[in-house]
Formats: sequence, C-alpha cells, structure tokens
Amino acid sequence: MLWRGVWPLLSGQWSFGVKPWQLEELAWEQDMTVVWRAWHEGVAYEVRQLEETMRLYANGVQHSEFNATRMVTGSVWDLLWLPAFMAAEGAIKRVLILGLGGGSSIPPLRHFFDPEDIVAVELDPLHLEVACEQFKVTEMGVEAHCADAVEWVKNYQGPPFDLVIEDLFSPANVSVTRAVPAKRRWLKQLEELVSPKGVLVMNFGDEFEFKASDASTKPQGFASGIRLSTPDCHNAVVAWSRQSASSKSLLRRVKQWQELALEMDLGRLRYTSKQLF
Repeated sequence: MLWRGVWPLLSGQWSFGVKPWQLEELAWEQDMTVVWRAWHEGVAYEVRQLEETMRLYANGVQHSEFNATRMVTGSVWDLLWLPAFMAAEGAIKRVLILGLGGGSSIPPLRHFFDPEDIVAVELDPLHLEVACEQFKVTEMGVEAHCADAVEWVKNYQGPPFDLVIEDLFSPANVSVTRAVPAKRRWLKQLEELVSPKGVLVMNFGDEFEFKASDASTKPQGFASGIRLSTPDCHNAVVAWSRQSASSKSLLRRVKQWQELALEMDLGRLRYTSKQLF
C-alpha cells in the first residue's frame, strides 16, 4: 500500500528529522477533495484532487497520480518512465503501456520523449474511464484499449515498441502485488514486443517479489539491467535495455534536462538505482 510516507507522521514515530517532502505529502492528503466516486465489483474507487493534481484510489490504495503540467510525482510512477532514458536519444518512437491505471506516465512521456505512438491496455473499465474522462489521456494522443493485457499481448501482430511498460496490479488488492506472475513464458512474450534498441520496464510490489520471480535471472536479448526504487514505497521497478546502459548514464541523461535536475536538487525526484548486469 502506498502510504507515501504519511503513516510515520500520523503515528508519531518520527519526532525529529522529518523531511520537507513528508510534511508536504501530509498536507496534500489532508487538503485533497473527492471529485469522483464509483463502486464496481466490490471495489470502491475515488478520484481526489488538489489544485491541478488528481489521484486515483481503489479500496484505499493509490493507483495513479496525474498532473498534466507537473512531470514528477515523487513516487513509484516516476520510476516507470525514467528508464526510457536508457535508450539512445530520439529512439523512443513507439510506447506500449500494459496496465494504464489513470495514466500517470503519459504527461512525462509526452513531454520528454514525444513518441509517435502511445498504446495503452487496461483491464479495469473504471480505471480506463478515469484515465480517459477525468485525466483526459486520449487528448494526449493515447490509443487506449480496455482488454486483458495477457490476451492482448498474445494476439498482437503489429510492429515492436521502443518502450514497453508492464505495470499490472489488481485494483481489488489491499496490498501491492502483481496481477500477472513474472514467469518465463510471460517474460518471453514481453521481450518479443521490444524493438532492437528498446527498453522493457516491469513493476514489482517489492524486492522480495522481484527476487522470487523468473525476472530475477538475466533475460535473453538484453544488454543491461537496472533496478530502481524510491524511499516512499516498497516497489521494485526493473528495466532492461537492448543497448548498453548504466545507472550513471541514466542519471546523466536525466540531469541533461534542467527541470529534472532541479527536481532532484529540491528532493522531489527521489530514486536509487542498482546495476543488475
């Protein structure tokens, strides 16, 4: 569950050393207004808003954060699009997102990479409704499909993608665990979607879930692998690149953007990375 650093403040566990972003997050949670609600198949959905930022919750678990003009969320959603910088500059032309959620990755992908095509697959019709009608991602050129990602991938016969983001979590879960096990067969199907210069990104509920999966062994056909994490949640995001890339080269590419360098200096873009191979 993404408590975003709020629980230690509420419980009094931190009496000193509280970081500015934690205080900011607590204030945001308290001030947000519910602007949309729905109930579907035992799942309670809410969209909460403060200023231009909107968040999608399902059964109290935050699944998406969306702001069309603020590229950095300060949480796990940044880790899904940052690995696109592992690819060569200008290489990200076609993007596939499996598990769109509310579409948190769409604004930064459009802003920093401006791909020709963004295809998104989302199983949950309420998530897709929020993405399209509340967050308006289709206005950013997203081709959205309401479908089972596993079946969609199985039946796909088009050209490959330069960036594949696999972020498949069940909205009914009260804890953050994957909806599709990262087995060898699934990994092979995902690999076949990635172009010769592309990047594959997968989200895991935590490091233990990643290490217990087949994804923990070096996949075929990729030159580099990096694991990313952020201090406000337990998720482990793993990225594999067809081309050689390192944590240092990723950081260098990120800092080439003045606005991202500033976000890092201000402590809003927070991530650590570990070279896997």
